[in-house]
Amino acid sequence: MLPQNKSIGPEASLFRTMKALAAFMLLVMLTLPATAHSPAQVSLVYDSQNQSLLVTTTHQVSNPSNHYVYKIAVQKNGEQALTVEYKSQPTTTTFTYNYSINTSKGDVLKVTAYCSIAGSRSAEIIIGEEAKQVV
Repeated sequence: MLPQNKSIGPEASLFRTMKALAAFMLLVMLTLPATAHSPAQVSLVYDSQNQSLLVTTTHQVSNPSNHYVYKIAVQKNGEQALTVEYKSQPTTTTFTYNYSINTSKGDVLKVTAYCSIAGSRSAEIIIGEEAKQVV
């Protein structure tokens, strides 16, 4: 039995500190995916008459000036055609951007929306066909 006025040794104190730190880091890692996430959906509609691409993105956030879609990248037939960067997103959920881009029937447009914290989501459309989601 230990006398009542003796404290625990430095090794035991260090062990408790490391255990508490490990528990804290685990908690942080478990909550990070809940706060940092890629856009949920990217939908594309191409207006051939006006040569414009409508990109509708769903990215639910609580503060669109701190956590937002910071970049939209458009590839045409596998080559970078357009990249637009943003400092915030216009709403807390779903929003649409309109881009002018010339295409011909059969061209493939791939759009990727990038989250400012983590992740991205892509979709592609073949001009003259329906759009499809690309993960």
